[in-house]
Amino acid sequence: MNSFLRRLLLVALFAPAAALAAGFEGLVVFKLTEAKGKSQEMRYQVKGSKLRIELPGQKELGGIIIDPAKRESLMLMSEQKMYMVMKLPDDKGPQAGKAEDVKLDKTGRTETILGRKAEEFVATSKGEKTELWLAEGLGAFLSMPANPMEGKGAAAPGWERALAGKDLFPLRVVSRGSNGKETFRLEATAITPQPLPDSLFAPPAGYQKFDMGGMMQGMVPGLGR
Repeated sequence: MNSFLRRLLLVALFAPAAALAAGFEGLVVFKLTEAKGKSQEMRYQVKGSKLRIELPGQKELGGIIIDPAKRESLMLMSEQKMYMVMKLPDDKGPQAGKAEDVKLDKTGRTETILGRKAEEFVATSKGEKTELWLAEGLGAFLSMPANPMEGKGAAAPGWERALAGKDLFPLRVVSRGSNGKETFRLEATAITPQPLPDSLFAPPAGYQKFDMGGMMQGMVPGLGR
């Protein structure tokens, strides 16, 4: 699983609720491509402040649902027909990094992408430059934190931190290393404003809640007594 998708899985545990406010209801489909050239579809569905992310290419993951009002996230495990509930933290935590570490400059260029006006920005962080084509009116993009397993104090990429909490939504993101070589691309391929059912932001019928505590008690004799 690539680094972006590993961080996406960890969002259910570390995502800041403040980054989830949205200004439209509907579906945004992204094509995600990393340095090796392998592409992955990501479905980003928003209703009010609730968010659901799906990765059709990842069979074991049915989706991630985030509900800031309840301060919790749900990870759906489709193969097991189970879901895991995790509490959102009160703040961004040490893995979030600081937006101040990133320089974000507007270039003055604009482009119409999927019928929406997008302005180009360039985010610079630790020698890496990222071209961002950002649109208003779609709410704030979820800033996905770094995977703590990748090292203590690891931070999310600069462009994600630069957008945290802003009403600027990326329709195209292209990151390049210090050698100018493209390392990451995220591009919206469809935007569909539409009413979404409440059931999309709740565990599907027939799914059982995954009890981590119960599982550990079963594995370790005497635990919980």
